[in-house]
Amino acid sequence: MRDQPRRPTDLHDPRSVLAYDIETISTAEQPDGSFPPWPTHQPISLGLARAEQVEGEWAFQLEAVLGDQSELAETLDERLATVRTAVTFNGRGFDAPVMRLAALRERRFDLPRLASHAHAQRFGAAHADLAELFSSYGSARRPGLADLCRELGIPVKTSTSGGDIAALWKAGDRERVRDYVLEDAVATLILFFVWAAHRAADEALLSQPLADLARHIERTPALASLRPFAECELARWARPRALRASIKAALQRAEARSKRDAEDAMFLPSEVVPLRR
Repeated sequence: MRDQPRRPTDLHDPRSVLAYDIETISTAEQPDGSFPPWPTHQPISLGLARAEQVEGEWAFQLEAVLGDQSELAETLDERLATVRTAVTFNGRGFDAPVMRLAALRERRFDLPRLASHAHAQRFGAAHADLAELFSSYGSARRPGLADLCRELGIPVKTSTSGGDIAALWKAGDRERVRDYVLEDAVATLILFFVWAAHRAADEALLSQPLADLARHIERTPALASLRPFAECELARWARPRALRASIKAALQRAEARSKRDAEDAMFLPSEVVPLRR
């Protein structure tokens, strides 16, 4: 009897993360107003929220990129090379295949990270699709990003909605498109921190990065549109807990260092006393 294949792990690394979101315009409007088939969508903007833990501190890079298909595909490929975990909401069903098709339309066969991302294993550790994770891979009905965020106290879609993007783009309102796509990327990043903390049964995986993200937003004037994330109920919950977690971690490091010093002292050479004859 052959061994059953093992399901790959979905324990995604929360210390090096890129959450991204795309906004698109379809080339095929549906007469009944329904959502057009995904191959007809062309990306016009890319929201990127990168988070990395370095020596206990969190660093963030939050940006929105507007451009043509080739530029957006190349940018995503470059950013994917800098992290261990890519995070999306329904990215496996929309964002990743749309970006792959955008690259193929432009004959961009030189984007290996995007190609690998679009082909990532469903249960693998490289791509965390939160729509799949929160629905237990389809065991429960798939929620929407806004539905989950509202239940968890995460601001989302506060500036506009996805259905308005085409009209905003045609009107030349690039700033609102930029703000919207970045807002969705940041909401997706925070939702991933929620997931990672619950998956590992460790609230510090949410409280610490969220508190640091709130401070990053507050001290960066260019991110003023993201202030609701720094002031939301979930961020207020996270701040005191992050401080307690930091103090606890510092004490643990001090205790570990003291233990190592004591162990090292046991093996230090003692003073040699010559024997008398």
